[in-house]
Amino acid sequence: MCDDHEFPTGSTGKPATIVALIGMTGLVAMLVTAACRTIQDPVPSHAWDDARFGPLVPHDSFPGDCGLCHIPERWDELREDFAFDHEAETGVALEGAHAQAACLRCHNDRGPVKQYVSRGCSGCHVDPHESRLGNDCAHCHHQLDWRPTGMIAEHATTRFPLTGAHAGIACDACHRRAKLGDFRGEPTECHLCHMDDLARATDPDHRQSGLIRDCQRCHATTSWSGAAFDHTTFPLTGAHARADCLDCHVGGRYRGTPRACVACHQQEYQQTTNPNHVTAQFPTTCEVCHSTVAWRPASFNHDPYFPISSGDHSGLSCIDCHPGNNYNTFSCITCHPHRRSEMDDEHRGVPGYTYMSAACFQCHPRGRER
Repeated sequence: MCDDHEFPTGSTGKPATIVALIGMTGLVAMLVTAACRTIQDPVPSHAWDDARFGPLVPHDSFPGDCGLCHIPERWDELREDFAFDHEAETGVALEGAHAQAACLRCHNDRGPVKQYVSRGCSGCHVDPHESRLGNDCAHCHHQLDWRPTGMIAEHATTRFPLTGAHAGIACDACHRRAKLGDFRGEPTECHLCHMDDLARATDPDHRQSGLIRDCQRCHATTSWSGAAFDHTTFPLTGAHARADCLDCHVGGRYRGTPRACVACHQQEYQQTTNPNHVTAQFPTTCEVCHSTVAWRPASFNHDPYFPISSGDHSGLSCIDCHPGNNYNTFSCITCHPHRRSEMDDEHRGVPGYTYMSAACFQCHPRGRER
């Protein structure tokens, strides 16, 4: 098509329109390159003319020596060694991230710096919390970066102190409206945040066993696994401390488990023959004779009931005093065969005297004559 038309020519002999188009194309390329650099490149702190921060600030109050900031050859470039001691010149020290901020971040066309500095942090930083948390940004944030600090101590003053793994998670993991500054109304019950963990807990099956609430009774905040139940109401001592949960909680059912010894030790009770617990009609209060260390050996503390059990009686077998395996009675005269005629004469006139072991023990609980 170009061959069919005549174009005016320039001094180079080329059509002037083509030269213009080529020039415009180059200009567009330069603008695109500049725009890309503006968006992607880090901004030096002295980038006064960066388009991202608004129009150029008027230089009315600046020193007359342009060479203090600009290179002689280009008006739009500043000297690489340009430096400004902000604290010395203005009395305001730039700390943390502020020391690396571009000048136009604060000195732009929004008005006098003092006007918005007087508003504190919110003068420059949009408050994502919408003033719900007050205007004291320094209470949670510092000048190094915008990430909050001191939240562990802050949380310790609430009804839910952060411990273990809770101390290392992001605020919005629990506070869904944290970015809006709304930290109210979040539940503190474990199961409401750990529903997925609850569903995966199958050893034992938490749902089947009714173990849905009060997770803290078995789990710690350090990790969900490695749970341990605090048996304060039924202390696990001796062999009980080494038992598996399912040894007592048959079928994985934890609620309603009986605490009486015989509920778990019925077989031991029935199989013990020396003495025969069933024949002797022993009560099922196993703890009277047995400890949690082991079912055998067993020992009965006679002291509250039979003080004479100490001394020479300490080495006797149960059936020495309880003949016939009958523990509801005992015999003194089996080992101490006092003649009845002699005892009758000696106790003549003693109120309540009868020639029976129980009567002997009542007057002579420690084996003494008086």
